[in-house]
Amino acid sequence: MDLTRDIRSESANLASLILSQAFVNWHKAFMRVLDPYKLTYSQWIILHTLMATGEAMSPSELNRYLTIEGSSISVVIDGIERRGLIQRRRSRADRRVVKVRLTAEGNALLNTIDAQISRLISDIFGHLTVTERGQLIALCRRIRDASIRHNGGDIGEVENILMRFSGAS
Repeated sequence: MDLTRDIRSESANLASLILSQAFVNWHKAFMRVLDPYKLTYSQWIILHTLMATGEAMSPSELNRYLTIEGSSISVVIDGIERRGLIQRRRSRADRRVVKVRLTAEGNALLNTIDAQISRLISDIFGHLTVTERGQLIALCRRIRDASIRHNGGDIGEVENILMRFSGAS
């Protein structure tokens, strides 16, 4: 019996469990912010992506930013379009191309929600020092990158999307 290997395996299992618990509880807290506005996470992330990038995007472009199945994104877009938060426009040059843009109503709603999300982030991550937050980001990136490699994804593309989404690019 290799004791070192057992300790590493046990440690990885514990880390996996804690990460899962953190995600589930973070998601619950996040949804408590979105629920009064009758928004799902998928709807919020589409709206937020459009606001963060500041440009109209096609559903396929949005899909690159999100974790929504390709066929489901149309259903999500339909729901927020009915609420007047986004608008679809066909390209004049190529009628097959459809772009989605944030409306003034969508932008106003996001400004209200984002103030609450900022408070949530401060409440939860405010317990960490600046150094600890940097360490957390580095560790989460390593876990994300290993997961992406495991699933055959493109780490460079995901990192580019993250930088654009966060306004760092």
